[in-house]
Amino acid sequence: METITLRKPVHRHTAAIPLIDLNTPAAMAMVARTVHQHPVLIQLPSVFALMAAPTAAGARQLDDCKMRLEGKNYGTAIGSLHHFLAQARQGALPEGFNTPEQFLQMEGAFIRLQFRHRHFQSPVIRDGQHQGLLLGGQFRKLFTQVERSFAHDAQDAIWGGNNYTAPLITSCNISGHPGGSITSLNKAVEFARERGLPFIVTTGQAAQEKGSYPVLGFDRQGVRVHREGPGLAHFLQQIPAGLRNG
Repeated sequence: METITLRKPVHRHTAAIPLIDLNTPAAMAMVARTVHQHPVLIQLPSVFALMAAPTAAGARQLDDCKMRLEGKNYGTAIGSLHHFLAQARQGALPEGFNTPEQFLQMEGAFIRLQFRHRHFQSPVIRDGQHQGLLLGGQFRKLFTQVERSFAHDAQDAIWGGNNYTAPLITSCNISGHPGGSITSLNKAVEFARERGLPFIVTTGQAAQEKGSYPVLGFDRQGVRVHREGPGLAHFLQQIPAGLRNG
């Protein structure tokens, strides 16, 4: 379908759901405004995802949108890697892998850290741990813009004190659906239409590998794989062998 270049986000309609090209002018500002009100469906490099405000209200919106099952927690989409790592409890990072420069090698994975004491639980933290998805390029630029837009909000109880303002992010699918995460545009359009979402953010780039992102947990003992996914072998190669705990 032909894309028309305008001075505002390009809207391509598929089954009455506008497709917003992330690379068009004003698209990021539009997404940053919208996510303050309700979830946004976005096409990431390997999967479609839902993004929402980093608040209790945002978590409830995702619960409703996904018909969320009990016992689940939400991650965030990392904007500032410095801000994300600063949330880690003192001494919670591996001694040999703890700088933003080192963590940049994890682009394309969820990073799980100890944010709070191990008894703290909330929609975004389980046993004190929280995970953020690290992507690069235009995605990171978008996440950073959204993160900044919440920077002056009041404290939210889901963070247990020190607010973290990167947007909540989760796979686009009904919770527990046997088909798993949505990776095709047609299914994403159907989901958006059924759940009343206003638009889908796309980049027009086809994924090389599809599926949910791997989850890597970092603590003072090293690194552990909590979920496999696209690119896992590459990420493990970037981590010193002595820090890999399986």
